Amino acid sequence: MLALNHTLFLLINAEPGESPLLIELGRIVAADLIGLVPILLVLLWVRGRPDRRAGLLATAIAAALALGANQIVGQFWYEPRPFMIGLGRTLMAHVPENSFPSDHTTFMLTVGIGLIATGGAPRWGRIVTLAGLGVAWARIHLGLHFPLDMLASAIIAGIFAALSTVLVAPARRFVVPLANSIYDRLLDGMRLPGRVFPRVTRMD
Repeated sequence: MLALNHTLFLLINAEPGESPLLIELGRIVAADLIGLVPILLVLLWVRGRPDRRAGLLATAIAAALALGANQIVGQFWYEPRPFMIGLGRTLMAHVPENSFPSDHTTFMLTVGIGLIATGGAPRWGRIVTLAGLGVAWARIHLGLHFPLDMLASAIIAGIFAALSTVLVAPARRFVVPLANSIYDRLLDGMRLPGRVFPRVTRMD
């Protein structure tokens, strides 16, 4: 399995003479796309359908739990990053730490699949899922992770995305009313226009 992991890594890892444009694109995908996802969730809350807010919250909770699971898994399975064992080419700086599994990929895939599974935003869920696959490729291509790191991330993401469907009902009952109240009070305090930032104090 270790040999297969290394072989697959070398097939995906950037080769000498790789296009600078492709490398730069990989860096953007590997490091920057993840920062857009929390912004997307906020925008979906503000501008999306109020009846889907439970799905958004359930997905966000599941993603946080998935990252926690990554930390637990990492305590039992340590895998040095490729550059720590001198394998392949590393084209992006990273601290030398456990490679298994990938937090970036776990977060992206959990949110993407969760948005689909909960109905929170299926269309955006598909986009985020595809972006998550791009992140997985980019982080291998740049020499930061192994393919098995990404497989583990996908499994963890699938488990917690499934859990998000279970969290929708309690989120709708207990969390959404409180979150709506806080949101409305925040908008009132900031005197933001309701036509731009819709207020919803109760769920139908």
